[in-house]
Amino acid sequence: MKTYPADSPEAMARVLAMVMLADARLDDRELQALERLDLLRLIGLTREQFSQVVKDYCDELLAAGAAGGKINLMDKARIDTIVDGVQDERKRTDAASMALILMKADQQFHDAELALLRYTLGRWGLSLDELQRSLAG
Repeated sequence: MKTYPADSPEAMARVLAMVMLADARLDDRELQALERLDLLRLIGLTREQFSQVVKDYCDELLAAGAAGGKINLMDKARIDTIVDGVQDERKRTDAASMALILMKADQQFHDAELALLRYTLGRWGLSLDELQRSLAG
């Protein structure tokens, strides 16, 4: 599995890629939200750099599927490795807020996305209330 330096823009982008693909599809509205809200600039990546992070993540999923016979998008070991790449509390809050924004982009919350968000928030020691305050402030 590819790793990035802790708290790097790529580590944050990897969390977003994981969330965007949690429902097993990359929705154009999620990509449009990234651009419309200038989220990539906020984390410090170009669209091309973000696309490479997403491609690398997809390649890893496909390799894991080829090795094990199926792709498990909710593999806890993979999720832990990815979310543990963001250690700074502010960056965790920012990444979780961005993830929530992207989840809402297609006008529906998928069970897998919600489960992933809840798990990530728990792993990071964040609550939905803290996330809501962050989005409001």
